[in-house]
Amino acid sequence: MLSVATLGGLAVAVVGFSLWHVVRAQTPAADGQLVLVNADEEWIERKKQGEFRARPIFNQQLTELYYGIRDADTGEWLTAVYRVSGGEKERDEGWEYEFDYPSLDEHEPLDPERTYLMVLLAAADGQPAPTTFYAVIPAHQSGGLLGNLLGALDPARWARALAGWVIEGVHGTLCGVLEQLTGSEPDGCSGE
Repeated sequence: MLSVATLGGLAVAVVGFSLWHVVRAQTPAADGQLVLVNADEEWIERKKQGEFRARPIFNQQLTELYYGIRDADTGEWLTAVYRVSGGEKERDEGWEYEFDYPSLDEHEPLDPERTYLMVLLAAADGQPAPTTFYAVIPAHQSGGLLGNLLGALDPARWARALAGWVIEGVHGTLCGVLEQLTGSEPDGCSGE
């Protein structure tokens, strides 16, 4: 029968191995892999009639950029795949490509109160095939004092904040327990 220490060590190894794979998958490869630099930022600005403006930034200048929109719930394609041409600017962190999805007759109307999934196909020089990126097109947040007040009282924001507090509390508790057991501060618990 395995001891508690052995089972605990095995669990830590499995979690560490899993986290290593997640971090490795998000780290650009040394061979010049194409990366969406601002993937963890909000780079899609939603407008009140359902249209949006997108500003993705890639680590390399692109030769091709296409996007399409899918339903966030069903995954059904709502639009054709559009080619982005022009609107590129070189930034310190990479190449920004700005494009709009305006309200036109040939475009599928997008409900400003719903979120959608954007699929980007991007290619750079020397890439054998395009790279696929995904982004959430957020729901429109109304501006002004009343809009800001309603946004601050949005239950989804409160739920995210509460979840963050719970996670921070659990993390702090685990760090305290591990520090008591080992006698030293474990990696990842310094708060830096």
